[in-house]
Amino acid sequence: MMGLGLTLLAFVGTLLATRRGTGHGLGVLMLFGYFYGILRARYLDGFSHFIFDGAVLGLYLSFFTLPRKKGRVGRDGQALRLWMKALMVWPLCTMVLSPLFDSQHFYIQIVGLRVAILLLPLITIGASLDERELDRFTGWLLWLNVVAFGFALAELSFGLERFFPRNASSAIIYLSTDVGEDNQPRIPSTFNNAHAFAATMLMSLPLLLRRWHRRPDSRLLTAGVLIISVLCLFISAARSPVVQLAVIVLLLMLCTRPSFKMLAAVTGIALVVGVVVMRNPRFQRFATLQDTEYVSERVSWSVNSSLWNVMQDYPLGNGLGSAAGTSIPFFLADLARPQVGLENEFGRIALEQGIIGLVMWLAFVAWLVTRMPPRRRGAWVVADRMMWLTMCVMWMTAFIGTGLLSSIPGSALLLLYMGAMVGMRRPAPAPAPAPAAKPRLSLEVVRP
Repeated sequence: MMGLGLTLLAFVGTLLATRRGTGHGLGVLMLFGYFYGILRARYLDGFSHFIFDGAVLGLYLSFFTLPRKKGRVGRDGQALRLWMKALMVWPLCTMVLSPLFDSQHFYIQIVGLRVAILLLPLITIGASLDERELDRFTGWLLWLNVVAFGFALAELSFGLERFFPRNASSAIIYLSTDVGEDNQPRIPSTFNNAHAFAATMLMSLPLLLRRWHRRPDSRLLTAGVLIISVLCLFISAARSPVVQLAVIVLLLMLCTRPSFKMLAAVTGIALVVGVVVMRNPRFQRFATLQDTEYVSERVSWSVNSSLWNVMQDYPLGNGLGSAAGTSIPFFLADLARPQVGLENEFGRIALEQGIIGLVMWLAFVAWLVTRMPPRRRGAWVVADRMMWLTMCVMWMTAFIGTGLLSSIPGSALLLLYMGAMVGMRRPAPAPAPAPAAKPRLSLEVVRP
C-alpha cells in the first residue's frame, strides 16, 4: 500500500503547493517526477505507477479552480486554446473508432491517455507563467538537479542494486549494460532510465541559464549547478542528449548576440566538463557516434521502417497504447496485446492516432516553431532563445527516438516550454488608468 500512500501524497502535496503559487506547484510536480523512477522500483505494488499522475491531477485541480486575474492573451493565446481542444479531442475519437481495428483492450487505451491527453494541459499552464512564477519554478529545479547529481555519483560508487532492486520496473536499467569495454550499466540517478535522466538535465539548462542572468547575487551557485547538470549528460551514458546539447549551443550562438561575459561562462563550463569527461572513460560513450555507418543505418531504419510502414498499415491508427512508448502497469499486462516497437516518436503518434493525428501534431509543432521569443524581455533573451531552441531540437530529433511525450518528468518540462513560447509573446498588460483628479475646495467668500 506504500504506492497508494505516495500517490495520495503527490496529489495533496502538489495541490497545496499550487495554492501558494504555480511555480511552487510545478516544483513539487518535478520533485515527484524526479523520484518517480526510484520510488516505483522500490515500491512495486501497482499504485506506484500513478505517483506522477497523482501529482499532475493535484496541479490541475488547484490551478484550474483558483480564481485568476484575466489578462490579455493575444492572437497566439487564442490560437493555442484551439490547438489544445483539437489535440485533446482527437485521441478520444480514436478510442471510439478502435473497435473497428485489432486494437488494445479498453483499459490499456485508458492508460494510453496519459501520453495522448493527460499532460497536454501543461502547455496551457506554461503559457500563463509570469516572471515571478518562472523564478520560483527554477529555484526548485536548481536543487533537484543537485540531488540528482548526488544520486548519480552514489550509483557510480556503490552500484545500482543498492538503489534499484531487480524487478519488472527496473528491467530496462539492467538490460542497458553497454558502457565501456566492461559492459557497465548506464546511470539512471533517480529516474526510470538513463535517457530520462539525461533528457531532464538537458531541458533544465535554459531555466538555469535564465537564473544566471536574473540572479547576479548567486551566479557562482548557478554556474556550479549548470556544470554538474551538463556533466550528468555524460555520466548517464546516453548519447542523444549530448548531440542535442551541441546542436542547441551551436544554434544559440548563431541566432543571438551573446555578451563577452556569456561567452566566457560557456567556455568555462565546457572546459571543466571536458576535463572531467576526458579523465574518465566511463563518460565517453558518446564517442561511439564516430561510427558514421552505424549512425546513418540507425537514422534510415527509424525513418523508413518505422514511420512510412506505420502510415501504410494503419492509416487511421491502431488505438491508444499500441506503441511501445506507452508504459503498461504490470497488473494490466495480461490484457495487453503485443506492442509495436518503434524508434520514431512521429511513428508512435501515427500508429496510435492515425495520419490525422500525425498531421495535427506536425502542424501544431510547425506553428510553435514560428513563435520565437521577442527581444523585449530584457537581458535574459539568450535564455529565452535557448528554451525555444531546446523545444525545436527535441522535436527535430524525435524521428530517431521515442518517448518524447511519455518521459517522466522530461515530457512535462517540454510541454511547459511549448506553452511558455506562446506566453512570452502575449501583449504587455494595459497601463492602469490614471486616477481622476479630485475637485479642489474653494475658500473664497462670495460677497453679495
